[in-house]
Amino acid sequence: MKEAPASKYLLALPNPKNLIHALRDIGYSLETALADIIDNSITANATNININVYFDLHDSYISIVDNGIGMDEETLNKAMQLGSFDPVLSRERNDLGRFGLGLKTASFSQASKLTVVSKKNQTETGRCWDLDHVSETVKWEIEVLDEQNIRNTAGYEFLGSSGTLVLWENLYRLIDTDSKRNPEDIFWEQIDSVRRHLALTFHRYLTGEPGIKKIKIAINHMQIEPFDPFEGAGKPFPEENFYNIKMQAFLLPHHSKTTKEQYDKLRGPDDYLKSQGFYVYRNARLLVYGTWFRLLRQSEATKLARIKIDLPNSEDFNWSIDVKKSQAIPPEIIRQQLKRTIDKITSQASRVYTKRGKKISSTHLVPIWEEYHQHGNKSYKINTENPLIKLFINELDNQQKYHLKGIFELIENGLPIDTIYADMISEPENIKPIEIDEELLQKSAETYWEMLTQAGMEDEAIAKRMLQNEPFSKYVEFCENFIKHKQGIV
Repeated sequence: MKEAPASKYLLALPNPKNLIHALRDIGYSLETALADIIDNSITANATNININVYFDLHDSYISIVDNGIGMDEETLNKAMQLGSFDPVLSRERNDLGRFGLGLKTASFSQASKLTVVSKKNQTETGRCWDLDHVSETVKWEIEVLDEQNIRNTAGYEFLGSSGTLVLWENLYRLIDTDSKRNPEDIFWEQIDSVRRHLALTFHRYLTGEPGIKKIKIAINHMQIEPFDPFEGAGKPFPEENFYNIKMQAFLLPHHSKTTKEQYDKLRGPDDYLKSQGFYVYRNARLLVYGTWFRLLRQSEATKLARIKIDLPNSEDFNWSIDVKKSQAIPPEIIRQQLKRTIDKITSQASRVYTKRGKKISSTHLVPIWEEYHQHGNKSYKINTENPLIKLFINELDNQQKYHLKGIFELIENGLPIDTIYADMISEPENIKPIEIDEELLQKSAETYWEMLTQAGMEDEAIAKRMLQNEPFSKYVEFCENFIKHKQGIV
């Protein structure tokens, strides 16, 4: 049997200039890039992380300093290499890393110069990636910093007895000189977005919940307060455990059941409508949120439903965790279980609204407005069977009734449904009916009582009906006092 010729291979090294610049556009935002650096600090057992931000147009910089265990020379050399960790290998349980790319790709996405200084066992080591140098030399070279350069590194004064300093310079993506707006205003607006993002992404670490070491994150020494998207949600649904994950559903309180301050706080950075759905955590660090994974459409009826999913880092491959740690896709085997949980919580979330709506169609309550259905469409009309309105109409002659009917039709056709709907989505807690003048309410109640008395009804029956009819049903305390007065109790 004739032997097959041996295969030939050519060494195909990537062009350093082209690859480095391609990595700059991997898709990081400033928020996700800084979160990736903080992941490394947490993995290094840091408890204090300070982000130092300085603006001076093209001399601006951002440094991240932690008090973690630090790195020796060998470890830092490895950390500065691209792809320094095999993602197939198992990581330590508390390791927030993924591909061994985060430090470099996150940094290159925002800055063309990355300096890392680390201190461990009283020894300081510094390395620097300068993309301009890589472009000029077309070589995979990093600078080895001497003692003087290490001490001159911006942010060095904040390093303690151990820890790591990451410095970003030449912030090409953050400094916007093409806009008509002030570049400094744009810069600080982005830093504000960072504060909000970190408050949510690391809220469980900032709070220090059981089993998680509490950390402090500050921007220019101003501490970030955690934003817990489940705070005040009340009693959660029972925890579920399956396929190596933990899941728990929460239903936030309706705006009528909580204070305005608490309701506004839970709104979050993206409002209720876009914040509903799954919140996926990897080792207690938030990856993605505000998604139903295409198992359900976001809607007004389910905007109070939020579901927490906890993943260990061993599930990275199954959930398709990307290098930015801003994407997670549930495997097909889990999607059916997620769908069952969605059905359970969303049915209850919808009832928060439908129960409130049942009052309108209750057989015991006679509203001022009523639903009207025709040809599959729904509209709203003034209910002329409301006793107070009916009594008033009965006092009119035919011409007056005709004119009043026209006025009612104008009011019904002019009902600003689109505006009401938009306001209920954006700020439902601020939508309140105009309070009726107390004197008018008093006169209306007197007229109502007198007319029903003349119609031959007993006081007890009139009192019962008054509490069931609008507008009096909305003013229970007034009605109770009025009825007591009429019955001679007070």
